[in-house]
Amino acid sequence: MNLLKRGSFFSIILCLYAIYSIAQTNLAGISGKVSGTNNAPLPGAFILVKNESTGFQTRAVSNDKGEFFLKELPLGAPYSITVEAMGMVSQKQTGYALNQGDLLKVIFSMAEKLTDLQAVVVTAGSLKNKIENIGASTAVTARDIAKLPVNGRNFTSLMDLSPLSSGTNLSGQLASATNFTIDGMAARGTISGGQPTGAYSITMEAVREFQVVTNQYDVTYGNAGGGTVSTVTKSGTNTLTGSAFTFLRTDWLSSQYGLNGQKRNQPFSTYQYGFQRRPNSFRVDTSILR
Repeated sequence: MNLLKRGSFFSIILCLYAIYSIAQTNLAGISGKVSGTNNAPLPGAFILVKNESTGFQTRAVSNDKGEFFLKELPLGAPYSITVEAMGMVSQKQTGYALNQGDLLKVIFSMAEKLTDLQAVVVTAGSLKNKIENIGASTAVTARDIAKLPVNGRNFTSLMDLSPLSSGTNLSGQLASATNFTIDGMAARGTISGGQPTGAYSITMEAVREFQVVTNQYDVTYGNAGGGTVSTVTKSGTNTLTGSAFTFLRTDWLSSQYGLNGQKRNQPFSTYQYGFQRRPNSFRVDTSILR
């Protein structure tokens, strides 16, 4: 009996852990509605969602109300959505970009197939379909990471773009109340984030984007009293691309005197260089301190 109770207890713990892991996702989703003639809901329509740059695809079928919902889709662009139904002309919408936390809403109005017509292709943008997260959040995009100067090449320095951030302190709370996630997985105490207790620091070349989510966040974020830094890493595509970088901070370009007015005796030049090759997102980032 005791063994059965223990087994049941561990089963419940595993279920709760799985639910928590799913809730900590930072991927995106697509919802939509398919209608036929006279704007009537069209059930049983086949929906194909495809990332044209990676080849990733997933499928769904509209319900009795003509609605469909696909969640936890990988980030990227461009996404295309194709809808096919019996006796209807197939339609395709393309040009969508899925970023962190996006929930796109699309609408398809299908026409009857009276003659042999080609598929209807609509090129659309995703900004008008974006639904913002509940609460306050500041998105730091790949463009921000590439263009803004960062001392020490630690992407968490850009947390200060949030008006509620003071270093790693969010919403006036201690730094220990800030949670870090990497691709939806909790990384508190693992990623440095400017804290000396961290095990390592992710190179900026590996970060696609991140969000500084502060007070009044929804149930997809948790384990934080001040806020969460939700980070998404880069992924490869079917096209071979790459980049190389080098950053130099030399002591001879800085003052020879410290804050105490004493002349510096030790060199403190920093050299950082590396490269990244995709589609398999192979990265090397090296720092040399002199």
